[in-house]
Amino acid sequence: HSFADDRLYHESKLEISDDGKNWYTVHDSSFDGEYIETSQGKPFAVKLKARIDLKKTFIDFPLGIFLLSSPTRADDENVVMRDVEAYDPSIILIDDFVDDIYTVTAGTNYKQAVINVLKSAGITDYIIDDTDKVLTRDIQFDIGTPKMKIINSLLTNIGFTPIFVDENGFFTSHKYISPSVLSPEYTYKDDELSIIYNGMEEELDIYKTPNRWVIVKTNAEEKPLRSVYTNDNPDSPTSTVNRGRTIVDYREVEDMADQAALDVYTKQIADKASQVFGKVKFKTALMPIHGYQDILQIDYSKLGINEKFSETAWSMSLTHGGEMTHEARRVVNI
Repeated sequence: HSFADDRLYHESKLEISDDGKNWYTVHDSSFDGEYIETSQGKPFAVKLKARIDLKKTFIDFPLGIFLLSSPTRADDENVVMRDVEAYDPSIILIDDFVDDIYTVTAGTNYKQAVINVLKSAGITDYIIDDTDKVLTRDIQFDIGTPKMKIINSLLTNIGFTPIFVDENGFFTSHKYISPSVLSPEYTYKDDELSIIYNGMEEELDIYKTPNRWVIVKTNAEEKPLRSVYTNDNPDSPTSTVNRGRTIVDYREVEDMADQAALDVYTKQIADKASQVFGKVKFKTALMPIHGYQDILQIDYSKLGINEKFSETAWSMSLTHGGEMTHEARRVVNI
């Protein structure tokens, strides 16, 4: 797809690696020519990039690193065709289980505890926010517990996001910030310069959406903690004010670093539950600038939408004239 200034948003580049460190280009739509399979070893990962052609130079936008799963080859009129299925690197933590009781001892810094698990799975590329919180007691995980579950349990205890892999292949987690206080990073508007395709879908469902959350920390070794959050915002369609009744979500957790972390966790659960009721799905031209849970301002006059949304999923076709599909949840102030 080309624009008046001759920029091209349909270029793509594919690199492979057999060690996760050294990368070799096997496809670059910016150039003509043939790419010959080398004998450097069976590639175990692919790196995708979108390219913008500025005539004199190219700008690469990373789209992620993916692990290959038994790619197949077939010849078609003297051309080798590959059918490749690939996974986000988080599959490493999902498939790796502890083979003995795993203990994180009292006094261990939570960030270091997470890093220890990452390194035990062979992961050295990570970006984890700093924290001064430490475990107040020993925490044990049973034999056969996935390392992903261990890491996310530790991150939950300090009010961090679940771990995810960013577009550059780094395992990432940061302090949770409510989407309601974040400013939109991108705006999609159906005006004369719009890149939105017709046919946006909106789903509204407020049935059984809670408006009060009670989370209690319970274990026999420490003093119980309790956190309560109530959505009484008159501008929220699911609040106690607008529904005229209270719908409670009660949960118990065994471990949490402190009261502040429990309060953050409760707000995180409340935010996520309250955003379920309003979802949209729409298509645009290829936009290789998106990452993890971007905040969007969507102004779509045909459905009367002009709200802030949190993107939950996106996909794109790396072809000439390809389309990008977005899924997002409405951000609700509670």
